[in-house]
Amino acid sequence: MKKPVIKNVYQTPENLRQIFRESAEKFGDKVVYKYFTSANDVAEMTYNQLYSTYNAIGTAISDLGLQHTKIAILSENRPEWVISYAATIGSASVVIPLDKELLPTQIESFLQYSEAEAIFCSASYIEKVLQMDIPKIKKIICFDNCDCSDERCITFKEMIEKGNELLDSGSTIFADARYDTSKMCALLFTSGTTGTSKGVMLSEDNITSNINACCNMINLPPDNVLLSVLPMHHTYELTAGQLSAIRIGVTICINNSLKYVMRNIKMFRPSVLVVVPLYISTIKKKISDEIKKRNKENVINVGVKATKALRKVGIDTRSIVFSEIRKSLGGKLNRIICGGAATDPEAIQWFENIGINVSQGYGITECSPLVAVNPLITCYYDSVGLPIPGTRVKIISDEDGREVDLPCGEIGEICVKGPSVMLGYYNAEDATKAAFTQEGYFRTGDYGYLNEEGFLFITGRKKNIIVLNNGKNVYPEEIEEYLEKIESIKECVVVGRTKDSGEVVLTALIYPDFDQFKDCSDEEIIAKMRSEVANVNKMLASFKQVRSIEIQKEEFEKTTTKKIIRYKLS
Repeated sequence: MKKPVIKNVYQTPENLRQIFRESAEKFGDKVVYKYFTSANDVAEMTYNQLYSTYNAIGTAISDLGLQHTKIAILSENRPEWVISYAATIGSASVVIPLDKELLPTQIESFLQYSEAEAIFCSASYIEKVLQMDIPKIKKIICFDNCDCSDERCITFKEMIEKGNELLDSGSTIFADARYDTSKMCALLFTSGTTGTSKGVMLSEDNITSNINACCNMINLPPDNVLLSVLPMHHTYELTAGQLSAIRIGVTICINNSLKYVMRNIKMFRPSVLVVVPLYISTIKKKISDEIKKRNKENVINVGVKATKALRKVGIDTRSIVFSEIRKSLGGKLNRIICGGAATDPEAIQWFENIGINVSQGYGITECSPLVAVNPLITCYYDSVGLPIPGTRVKIISDEDGREVDLPCGEIGEICVKGPSVMLGYYNAEDATKAAFTQEGYFRTGDYGYLNEEGFLFITGRKKNIIVLNNGKNVYPEEIEEYLEKIESIKECVVVGRTKDSGEVVLTALIYPDFDQFKDCSDEEIIAKMRSEVANVNKMLASFKQVRSIEIQKEEFEKTTTKKIIRYKLS
């Protein structure tokens, strides 16, 4: 297969300031954001307004004496989030994006550990912040108009007014801010699916190089409309769904609740979604269930075969044949950018069959985050794509303490080197040293392989590997992929349970779709699950077969990016 050619349409910007300035110059009064207000109305912000607010907030930050400090953000998704992020960095300060779903004690701990001196937050979280033991915090900047008697409080609106006053009087304190773009500008705490959060230090050079690679690989024209669904504190959403989109000039519509994703898709009619695999599976299931309910499965299958045949001779009729399905997705959706976890290859093909391209990618916070992504035309449904420009990926194996480079096709740890790779872990020299190879490649902790064309394939997480008594290694994700295709299973995790005898037994923890078992006893549900697992076992090598199952009564606990927190299950 011929390797796609990636054109470098975009050149790496010097900093985020350049991105905001050039986007305002190019796109001016074009709408950059559509978002819901507190009154549930839809408001708009133009590229000019974005740049103007960015300058005002940056100037106010600088005037308040917060240059060269650390400033946190704690809020739901909104334009002010992105403005605060960029303005903090432009003020020569370090931004600390926080997960709003964390417990107050965890947020307090991160604020103390990072020594943050200010925090941007929405009215929803200001009371929690005020109750925390964070004496170093000098300013609490509320995105909303809120009554706050604490002398540290100031509203975002007041910040804009203050900044504009200074700008009108000729202040260049923000514009003149000088700092080293190779030094830390962002401190991001990982989601901790394996139990421990680390503070990842990224430089502005890391971030801008990743934005540039993202723009060139994804290659979206500026007339696109993107629906923002994932939390902005997550680097994948921030880089691909926000900053890259602003550089390209697209319109970003901010989803206001996971409950309303389908409603908002219909309302905003996006051409692009940036999501994690769970959303793809959920959308596919909802549409498939509706097709089944209306007895249209045969009609759809015939349509798929017919359109495939026509595409072979250069005729694409998918938008016409599947217009009803596409209408349920707003009618304009033609691209889904997916990352954060493994995506079911069958789901990717399902969307392609109806005319929606899924570009699966791979990233990790420590790499800003994008490492690889599939070009517009997917070559391999089970691949996460080609390494981004400027990034080197190699597969290594540690043999007797030696690092050995593995050839194409052999599985080992995915290691990355390039301009997007982090500076290190905050206040953790030993962890930083352990995270890099002798040649300076970052150890991702993920296992996979490269094929002859340079496409990257993920096989599983290093920490998730189950070692059996016979020495065989099992990647639980491989088995989970089979189990997740079963309609009666909503979620599953495969673990290794150690019996009293010392034998490691492959065990499937299953959360069934209880809606399908309303009139069934627990024994009947277990019997059904055992039968389904037995069918899956027939497709697996003997050492990979599930030997035991455990039924879960509730969904698995997840991070805000919908990854199951595995360490609590072992």
